[in-house]
This record gives sequence, structure tokens and C-alpha cells, in this order.
Amino acid sequence: MDVTFYITRHGQTVYNVASRVQGWCDSQLTDEGIRVARKLGEGFANVEFAQAYCSDAGRAVQTLNTVLAARSKANPAAQLPHIHVPDPRLREWCYGNLEAGPGEELHAALARGFGEDLPFDELNRRLPQVAGVLADQDTTGRAERFDQVRERLTSFFNDAGQQALAAGGGNVLVVTHSFVVRSVMHLLDSSRVNDPLKIKNASVTQVTYDGETFTLGETASTRWLGEEPEEANAIPFGFKM
Repeated sequence: MDVTFYITRHGQTVYNVASRVQGWCDSQLTDEGIRVARKLGEGFANVEFAQAYCSDAGRAVQTLNTVLAARSKANPAAQLPHIHVPDPRLREWCYGNLEAGPGEELHAALARGFGEDLPFDELNRRLPQVAGVLADQDTTGRAERFDQVRERLTSFFNDAGQQALAAGGGNVLVVTHSFVVRSVMHLLDSSRVNDPLKIKNASVTQVTYDGETFTLGETASTRWLGEEPEEANAIPFGFKM
């Protein structure tokens, strides 16, 4: 039996609203963030999850708890998945000295590093270079390069996939962050890295695993929130992570 990962971004946070850089730093969910997490839980009412994971950031933990509580309320008969300890491998990128600062400072650092102000879709296509540009300018030595992000995500998904298969397969819920979702998309099929351009809060990206190959399914879909998905988001592509 295959494994299907339902990878979702956390709900809206205080720093999201304030347009502050939020990587390894953290802020609480807003009322809207809680509302959309509950909406996602309701959308998952009839989806059986065997396992559930989240990043160790408070916003991801809060989102997972809210989603599962809303799911149980919407369908009291739904089985609670095995909830794993929050996993630091699912953290957002670390942005070093840009953490908690204005988003404009991150944009300025990218413009300096690339020598021009590149549009968002082009930055997404150059995701490994983006990480390098930010790390090169970081004065703390904490900002991650893309190979570091790739290493921890590959480790997580291989481990979680094998554990799920050993337990009989099924669906696995993963609550993480926007650039983690974008990185997964880039690793599995870089041609779809802008599909869609924005990773919305509580959107869902599906990845299936058969024991050898990870296959990217629909990306950043909001249909679980009651919105229709874009047709292009369902194109599959397989890759060994």
C-alpha cells in the first residue's frame, strides 16, 4: 500500500500580517489563522490519517492541534492518527540575521545578491541560489544553504515514508511552512515550482510514496477549504528523494 503525504502550510500568524521574516523565529496564529486551520480540519473530516507530523515551531504545532480538533468535532467517528513528536527537520528555512525583521530587508538582500530586483516567480525558479545569496550576506552564520534544507527534508520524508509503509501505508498529515513546501516542489519537479505562485496558509500539497519514488500531485490546493483547485495542480511527477 502506498503512502500519501498531505503537506500543509500553517495558519496565518502575527508575523505574516506584519510582513516580518519568519523562519526559525515564531509568532502565534491570528484569529484568521485559527479559523482557516479549523476549516481545513472540517475539510479533512472524512480523510483517514494514519500518521501526523509537524514542525517544532509553535505555529505549526498550534495548527496541527487545531486541525485535528476540528476534524474530530466534524466527524467524531474519525480515528485519531498517531501523532509524532514535533520534528525540527520540518522547520522553515533559517534566515539568520533577517529573522523577525521587515520583509523589505529580505527583498533588499536578494536584490543586492543578484544585482537586480528579480520577480517572485524567477526567485522561485532559482531557489538554491536564493538560499546561497541570503547565506552569503548573513552575519550570524545561521542562514541555511539549499543543500542543508534538502538534506533535512530528504531525511524526514524518507524516514516518515518508510515508517508509514511499515505500519501499512495510508495517509500522513504534515504541517510545515511555505518555503518547505516550495522546496519539496522544487526537488520533485522544478518545472512546477510556480504552480501556484503563492503557497496559501492551510493549502495542501500531496506527495505519494511507493517505497522508492516520491510523486508530486496537486500543489498548494485550497479545495479542502471549500475552494476549487486549479486544474494544473494535479499533474504528477515522480522522483527519488
